[in-house]
Amino acid sequence: MKTRILFVDDEPNVLSALRRMFHDMRESWDMAFATDGPAGLAMIAEQPFDVVVADMRMPGMDGAMFLREAQLANPGAIRIVLSGHSDRDMILQTVRPAHQFLPKPCQPAALKAVIARGLSLREVFLDERVKNVVARLDRLPTVPRLYAALLDALSRDEPSMREVSGLIAQDVGMSAGILKLVNSAFFGLRTHVASPAHAVNLLGLEIVKALVLGVGLFDRFDKEAFRDFDLEKLWGHSFGTGRMARAIAELEGASAEAREHGYIAGLLHDVGKLVMATNFPEAYREVIAACQDGQGTILDMERQVFGASHAEVGAYLLGLWGVEDPVVRAVYLHHEPGRDRRAGFSPLLAVHVANRLEHELVVIHRGYAINPLDELYLAASGLSGRLPAWREACAAALAGGPAAGDG
Repeated sequence: MKTRILFVDDEPNVLSALRRMFHDMRESWDMAFATDGPAGLAMIAEQPFDVVVADMRMPGMDGAMFLREAQLANPGAIRIVLSGHSDRDMILQTVRPAHQFLPKPCQPAALKAVIARGLSLREVFLDERVKNVVARLDRLPTVPRLYAALLDALSRDEPSMREVSGLIAQDVGMSAGILKLVNSAFFGLRTHVASPAHAVNLLGLEIVKALVLGVGLFDRFDKEAFRDFDLEKLWGHSFGTGRMARAIAELEGASAEAREHGYIAGLLHDVGKLVMATNFPEAYREVIAACQDGQGTILDMERQVFGASHAEVGAYLLGLWGVEDPVVRAVYLHHEPGRDRRAGFSPLLAVHVANRLEHELVVIHRGYAINPLDELYLAASGLSGRLPAWREACAAALAGGPAAGDG
């Protein structure tokens, strides 16, 4: 079946150019073209699309308004906004409804790559509900105390960049949201960034303040609505795994980039659990109860109930949001690294080992079955003998409190 793509732009010449640009894709893409937002929504009402690409600046219903409506009417679509303008206020309006922001004019290869990347992980989903929920998401819940501390820091006359970046770098939801912005072209940054702290520094405090206080980029987790899901425990495990993955990378002499990839992939490796638990609370209670009863691992029970695991859900979301490939790959395969054909040390291997060791060193529930280490993958990578040293480094990272690189 062809991929259905809708292009919306008020300039006929631009639509004609898009037709010519992607003429060679007609065997794979079923393309439709609309000259304004209402016409695009009418097409969506007739039949949903896989991808929606809209111009930002259009008369009447602008790109942000159109994408917000499309988000409701066609939740499973990948949403991309194109713009040749750099109006900050208008860009801020598209931050939540758009998955990716591309400059206009856009090179055909760049747009093709973004579309292909977004579509690549859709195939793993057997359950259409899950796929639609992930694509619809525009923000993630945050740990209440970290969110409150961030609001307090930003409310001061002269906020501390170090404090703000440190708070964001510790939280799963905030880190994912801020990386979405710097790894797309929302604010004109031309480099991919793995570190949330570096991302905050690149954006600047004024933009971060506008995103948090004006746009509502982050969402406070509602403890009352999700009493059976302990976000603090998820945060503790994720933060610990990120720090341990970075400690392992440092011990192996990995590059600074690989260390940051390991840290952020470790921090975000369970973001899919956050998505599943907060959007399907009843079903996720079944998963947790089954694990506590010893019926199988979290991975087994998620696939049984949802047809997909948190690893796949998290990787799909991060892929849509433009997070770097080594991080997405590590999240996707952190329980099953042997499915990756590239043996050797990598952020994926670091996160796989760190996740297992964190579960060993911090036992939350003794009834849980823990996913095993992939001994064959470690052996194929020539690193089986490094496990004792990694365990020692992870124990030290766990005992050491917040490290300087965490903020």
